[in-house]
Amino acid sequence: MEQRYRPRRKRLATLDRPAQTGAATRSGAIDALRVVAVVGIVAGHVWSGPLVDAWLYTWHVPAFFLLSGYLWKTREPGARGAVRAEAGKRLRTIMVPYAAWLAVTLLIHVVMLNVRDQFQPEAVILPVVGGSLNAGPFGAYWFMPALFLSAVAFRALEVVPLALRITTIIAITATLYPVGQDLALLPLSVGVSGGALIFMLAGQGLRHIRARVRWPIRVGALCLLTGLVPTLIGRPASLDIKYGEFGTPVLGIVAAVLISSGLLLILEGVFTRLPAAVHAVSTSLAAGCLMVVLTHTYVLWLLEIPEEERPFWVLLLALAVPWGIALVLHRTPLSRVLLGTPRAGRIGASRPSPSRAAGNPA
Repeated sequence: MEQRYRPRRKRLATLDRPAQTGAATRSGAIDALRVVAVVGIVAGHVWSGPLVDAWLYTWHVPAFFLLSGYLWKTREPGARGAVRAEAGKRLRTIMVPYAAWLAVTLLIHVVMLNVRDQFQPEAVILPVVGGSLNAGPFGAYWFMPALFLSAVAFRALEVVPLALRITTIIAITATLYPVGQDLALLPLSVGVSGGALIFMLAGQGLRHIRARVRWPIRVGALCLLTGLVPTLIGRPASLDIKYGEFGTPVLGIVAAVLISSGLLLILEGVFTRLPAAVHAVSTSLAAGCLMVVLTHTYVLWLLEIPEEERPFWVLLLALAVPWGIALVLHRTPLSRVLLGTPRAGRIGASRPSPSRAAGNPA
């Protein structure tokens, strides 16, 4: 019987990788970058100044958005409810823990302020509204709504062709340079969440070419050093997404992408040589990252030590207390609500083979 000729459909250019089915194995290297970035965030709140801005603010928050793009799983073309499904997923893993810790911390905060005879209505209103106006114990809460909104927006942009998607994201980023500081005042980080899209796009692009990187440690070191050049020559390209500040135009974003990508590639190369136990430790610590980001500022607030007088042990305490509590919570049914991740033992970490050094998201 003569077979009829059926022309193949042309596939649009894409940076996407199809969503995989089945249980995924976490990558110890990717989790290690999360941990390193959180340490950078905490250190950036313990101390401040030009050196901290140059060496930490250049990359520690962009690294998380780059990882979001790196781990991104595209939906099938024409899939219905993709944005709604993405929003539901991110609500469970980001916004539920955000709301839970906001409620817990606010309750403690009101009590503490009354004890100190310092209570003002703004102490409750500002944390609930969110955005760049928050400081002190709620100074890091802006990050979670930005992470949520950027993921939903990135999913929504999948419906347009790649070229238009890239153009749109670049246009959004360019718009934020002159008005970012004003938009940062909007509630729940609505005004700055669009600035995260450029880092997600870069992460997605890195994943697209990752299989061609045969020497991740060498390439990663080159990216890292190149990204640090502005800092090394005394012209740092630091940025602060919370306040809508994206540093030196183009240079700030490029430096952030290079440093974050370099760290990721180095860790992926190193972790292929490490035993499974190290991967397990990395994954366990990463489970507490969300809680550490949200609560370390409260530890600093309780200590009441001025920034210029904080010794190194303050950093250790601001890390150890939230992370220690998070490790305990991770073994309880509260893990999903307070940490945004399943209870310990539900997700495993195993040593990836060299051919899968990039790892899979949980």
